[in-house]
Amino acid sequence: MRKEKKWVYYCEFCKKSGRSGGHIAKHEKRCTMNPNRHCGMCAMDDDIEQVPMPGLLAVLPDVTDCWTENRYGRSFMVPDSFKEAFSNLREKVENCPACLLAALRQKGIPVGAVEGFNFKQECNSWWGTFGEEQRDRGYGY
Repeated sequence: MRKEKKWVYYCEFCKKSGRSGGHIAKHEKRCTMNPNRHCGMCAMDDDIEQVPMPGLLAVLPDVTDCWTENRYGRSFMVPDSFKEAFSNLREKVENCPACLLAALRQKGIPVGAVEGFNFKQECNSWWGTFGEEQRDRGYGY
């Protein structure tokens, strides 16, 4: 019989875990639930300056009253003021999908409830645009 002790590391902000402390430390810096996160997407583009999280959260409405109980569990009702607020948030973060996702998650808004926001599609679009801009500048991406 063999016995081994193995460490498991956990993110301080979300439920992510792993056996590599270095990997989890890197994740924590960019975790969308980290209020002091460093956005890797904003850092890639020299034209974008990351907006601090308190400024992003102030744009979105308070959603504590938007949760309702029904016989199937809890459901989220998107407030009327949300569509305009999300548009303002999108403008403020200059369409950075990671910053949009971080603001939604930290405000407690279910990403699936946001009409017109698909994180995977937004990332693909962002990276496509970023690559075109880099090629136009002659960086060879």
